[in-house]
Amino acid sequence: MHKLLLLTGTIATLVVHTLAHARVTTPTPRKLGTAAQTACGAAVYQVLTSDLTGPLENAKAKIDATYDAEACHLYFCRGAQYEDNVSNTRVYTPGTVVPFHIDLEAHHTGWANVSVVNLATQTPIARLFTWPVYANESLGPSEWPKNETDFQVTIPNLGEQCSQPNACAIQWWWYSGYSNHQTYENCVDFTQ
Repeated sequence: MHKLLLLTGTIATLVVHTLAHARVTTPTPRKLGTAAQTACGAAVYQVLTSDLTGPLENAKAKIDATYDAEACHLYFCRGAQYEDNVSNTRVYTPGTVVPFHIDLEAHHTGWANVSVVNLATQTPIARLFTWPVYANESLGPSEWPKNETDFQVTIPNLGEQCSQPNACAIQWWWYSGYSNHQTYENCVDFTQ
């Protein structure tokens, strides 16, 4: 009986560590909807929606003939499409301080950043915050830096670059490159 309980506990721990990692919860990031399902295909969409904190590599492993690489952009805004998030676009004027909360479920040492990104070219416009070491798995809970889960960014003056909807987003990006080589990201749409 003791061995069965130990095995059950080990399996439960492995499930938690493989299914839950991290995601932005504040501000509300892009959600996955019908446009994402059409662009990414049913199999990838199923993985993305079944584990909102999971690494993108889990979804990549499910790419099939229904995946549209030109439309999905799995490694940019997590495949979430603007068409599913039109009503979730915020207005951030220069100098706006935006509080973020990250639901960080499992620590895997890597690096992370928050940037304003150009949605058409999928390139950064402005780096807002950088962690050279993020989610250091050698630290215990009492040592975890608070700014890995709760932090603020200040929106710079971006001129006309972000004046139209679907031009810009704030993207939180984490790559656990020192240990398990997994990618996590979310986008928050905004205009200025």
